Amino acid sequence: MELKKCARCGKFFASDVEVCNVCEKKDLADLGKLKDFFAESYISGLSKATICSSTGISTRNLNRYLEYEEFNDIYLDDSSIIEKTLIKKK
Repeated sequence: MELKKCARCGKFFASDVEVCNVCEKKDLADLGKLKDFFAESYISGLSKATICSSTGISTRNLNRYLEYEEFNDIYLDDSSIIEKTLIKKK
């Protein structure tokens, strides 16, 4: 077992998994929403922004979930995502 930083909340914990015990339940709920969305509403080429707004899953967590092997066959069109830019104050 090693000391890790939770991928979801950022707290440090000792484990072999990527999220702490508290966040594990939240991850399972989000993964259930994502699987249901893909089973019921998925159209190839949807943007991540559309999926996030439809499921309530944050972009950060969606990106993490999409790296899981079970989602390898999912095609998303990221070209429609508007990048946030920083505006410098003068």
